[in-house]
Amino acid sequence: MKTKIILILVMITMLFGFQNGVKADPPFQKKGMIKLTVFYPNGPGKTFDWNYYLDKHMALVKQVFGKNLKGIAIDKGLSGKGSQGEPTYLAICHLYFESVAGYEGPMKENGSKFAEDFPKYTNVNPEVQINEVVE
Repeated sequence: MKTKIILILVMITMLFGFQNGVKADPPFQKKGMIKLTVFYPNGPGKTFDWNYYLDKHMALVKQVFGKNLKGIAIDKGLSGKGSQGEPTYLAICHLYFESVAGYEGPMKENGSKFAEDFPKYTNVNPEVQINEVVE
């Protein structure tokens, strides 16, 4: 089962990370980049449609941010501490940009598109954090 999950995650990373010239793993990450991280907390009654998210929502993300988007990494929560228990987050998405402006401009113009799309794949209110890559 774990091997199957790992294989699926590798395939998702390859399929969606390398699409449209966007790399999929931290080799594209460098010091000083901006990393926008979206957390989807887990909990009772929380739902997340992975097919819609990967097929439709991530296509919207790539369309909105275009060439400003330098990389994507998507994590699927499997368990809590160790291998036991529920994961803290159902999903975590990392979007990489050269600058805050590369994120903010397109977001100001298109933020409502994301708000309209969230209910199509989840009932979770995502948490967002903007980070600077330091290493």
